[in-house]
Amino acid sequence: MNKRSFINRKYFINRKFQLEFSFRFLLIIAAASIAVVLLFFYNARGTMTAGYMGTGVKLLQTGTYFLPSLVASTVVIVIFSCLTGAFAMIMLSHRIAGPIFRFNATMDELKAGDLTRRFNLRNKDHFKELADRINALSDAMDRKVGDIKSRADEISGIIEGLQSVSASQPAWKEELALPLQEMAEKLRALQEDAGYFNTSPPK
Repeated sequence: MNKRSFINRKYFINRKFQLEFSFRFLLIIAAASIAVVLLFFYNARGTMTAGYMGTGVKLLQTGTYFLPSLVASTVVIVIFSCLTGAFAMIMLSHRIAGPIFRFNATMDELKAGDLTRRFNLRNKDHFKELADRINALSDAMDRKVGDIKSRADEISGIIEGLQSVSASQPAWKEELALPLQEMAEKLRALQEDAGYFNTSPPK
């Protein structure tokens, strides 16, 4: 991937979903860090620690002695974890939000009758297996509806042929007129229903 395509990539496809997804992950990191600090103070309760403070040695409670350095290191770790975690979550949520966006767009087109549309997902995207299964279903529907259209056209040709024959045979004309008219009307209704769908050209 070149530098231009990396810069132009749209990472926020579903901004609300991705931000909520990342924010909840960052809350987990912050909660875990606070839990570690509280656990340390809980385990250090009632203990004393001797250490150098300035030029002398002082004896302090363990929690009080380590509090400044513990708070500083915890803040640094939380900030670093939040920054790296936010980037990682945006990248991860992009691979979830992207397929969902394409699912919605393609499903709308299929609903509108375009059976030639397919889900095009990258191999690293989530839901790739689901997209392949839906594409297989769309392929089957595309073929079946296409077959219905082809057979309807064939039946239309047969009806037109029968109408021509009945017109040239006065003895059959009255007997076949009504059945052929009903068949033609039902066939037109079938063609209209099938015509709602856009299918691949017959092979």
